[in-house]
Amino acid sequence: MTVALILLTAYFIGSIPTSYLVVYRLTGRDIRTLGNGNPGTMNVWDSVSGRAAAVVAIGDVGKGMAAVGIAYLAGLDDVGAIGAALVAVAGHDFSIFLRLHGGNGTAAAIGGIIALVPQTALPSVAASVAIYPLVRSRRIAGVLGMLLIPVLTYSQDVPTVKLIGVLLLLTVTALKILRFEGFTPARDHPPQ
Repeated sequence: MTVALILLTAYFIGSIPTSYLVVYRLTGRDIRTLGNGNPGTMNVWDSVSGRAAAVVAIGDVGKGMAAVGIAYLAGLDDVGAIGAALVAVAGHDFSIFLRLHGGNGTAAAIGGIIALVPQTALPSVAASVAIYPLVRSRRIAGVLGMLLIPVLTYSQDVPTVKLIGVLLLLTVTALKILRFEGFTPARDHPPQ
């Protein structure tokens, strides 16, 4: 496979509109017409259910993991795998199936990071999940988990290129969240 074909494949994988498909299957509605209109996991959680959001999250994380996995299976190095993860996030954010609209790319980025550095990403995700019941804030738990990933990656014997990849994926995700949500606090708790 050529690099261009791998990146194109990563884009199409990232473009799969998981939240749209899950919500439409469960409710017959377009997730973009519900809640804040963002076709992402958190809006599914707020507008449909936690169970539906879990399915969406698994699918979106899987997109990032699949892009990195395909890059490695095709013989690309770490730089190529990072490129595939970034392109999958771009596909999620600008889905060809949703007329170049999409979510924030957080779950797809986390999936790419898990595939790149599972030894640091998985403990960080576990910490985020463990912190949530204590702080009762998805945003704070998520931010703490995401900040922990580069710290653990730096502290372990991980190649520098992977650390740079982690930082790139997290930066792209943060910029998209700021663009979509701005600096105003989002509703942090699902409706009762």
